[in-house]
Amino acid sequence: MKTKLLFILSITVFFILSCGTSKNGVNRKDRNKQPNWVQQRPVNPSYYIGIGYANKTLNPTDFQQMAKKRALNDMIGEIKVIVSSNSILSQYQNNANYNQIFATETQVNAQAMVEDFEVIDSWENKTDFYIYYKLSKSDYEAAKRRKLQAAIEQSINFLDNADQLSIKENFMQIMRLRIKALGALQNYINEDVATEYKGKQVYLVNEIVNQIQNQLYKLQVKTDVVELKGKIGKPISNPFTASVKLASNNSLVPFVPLTLKANQTKFDYGNSAETDQDGVATFSLNKILAKDPIQQVKIMVDIATIIKTDSLNGLLKGILTNIDAPSTNFRLVVEPIKIYTNSQEQILGKTLEFNIIEPLLKRKLVESGCNFVTDRKNADYEVKIIANTTDLGVMWGKMLQSNINMDISIVDARNNQEIYKNALKEIKGFQLTPENASKDAYNNMLTNFWEKVYPEFLNELLLTDH
Repeated sequence: MKTKLLFILSITVFFILSCGTSKNGVNRKDRNKQPNWVQQRPVNPSYYIGIGYANKTLNPTDFQQMAKKRALNDMIGEIKVIVSSNSILSQYQNNANYNQIFATETQVNAQAMVEDFEVIDSWENKTDFYIYYKLSKSDYEAAKRRKLQAAIEQSINFLDNADQLSIKENFMQIMRLRIKALGALQNYINEDVATEYKGKQVYLVNEIVNQIQNQLYKLQVKTDVVELKGKIGKPISNPFTASVKLASNNSLVPFVPLTLKANQTKFDYGNSAETDQDGVATFSLNKILAKDPIQQVKIMVDIATIIKTDSLNGLLKGILTNIDAPSTNFRLVVEPIKIYTNSQEQILGKTLEFNIIEPLLKRKLVESGCNFVTDRKNADYEVKIIANTTDLGVMWGKMLQSNINMDISIVDARNNQEIYKNALKEIKGFQLTPENASKDAYNNMLTNFWEKVYPEFLNELLLTDH
């Protein structure tokens, strides 16, 4: 009887323990303690809700901060940001790059707007921590309106200061004040920002962008350069100039940043130039980086440099750098580098009737914009190649072994100065005859050459200032 009683008690205890634990291992007692907002997300049409969670086991020291951050982000995620059809941003909605930047900037802007949210509750057990935030939608909209109005007033103040200056004497100062006016509204470029300005209703962001564009249209960029000639990888020694004037009266405009642009990045011209006190900027081309024989080069007002010192978000920078900038063009004629080759290629000390390395190297260099000459006097550079194989005898059985040593150098044909030298040593080849083993060594050497030597060789040949 006693044994039967103990068995019944054991079964009862097991049943009680089993009922106290859920399938996922959470203690039923803890689960019952959880408030409703942990088990089911609250919904309130008058509030933005944020629920944050952190695992205390995985984050023993900062679980509260992690949960708070997640709750804030969760709450911000509920705030819907709409692009107004009258906003400047509506013109870029089909641009995937702008949409990605907009998604990032939206979260940052929303965080700046969020204030006075409430911490409603928190709950924790041994392993979990939850926190519950809410933010009144009406309070959020009121705070947003206050901040927008303050931004509008600051923006108009910058515009009024710009209007008090003479465009002839203070062109760049006016431009920077207008950019600051735009920067004051950068958190609202998805909105129409309708307000009264100079006695009329305007969409202020659009108005400022138009002012900046119209101010740029007042400029003319000019240069006396029609055509420049140079060689790929080489500098153009003589500097050239460009001037910036006001189209209305031909007065020169100082301190305007200018830049050079082609269809691609095809040259290195050092730092961007800026017009001096007399409205003239000086450029130089340090290196031409593309083989295209004719390149159209544009000298244009450098918007990116103008806005560089202002704290503008990515969206606004993208919009400003894509507005029309005054420019002028010139033609860049790129002449190929002329190369004379001196290749001494041997197998087992005997000069080859047909070289192996030289024709392959020429083909590669032609693809990179080089020409070859038969007279060293007409060359810019001489490329020297020395290669020879050595018979190493039997490797095993009837298999023979050879190795090859190859030296390559670049010599400036104008002054006989060696500007580059490299070598590959003891690259082996295997075959049944010494000659075939030597050819195999040549092939193995070429594999090493293209991978390890040629990139450096080409860079030194094309992009050196010698």
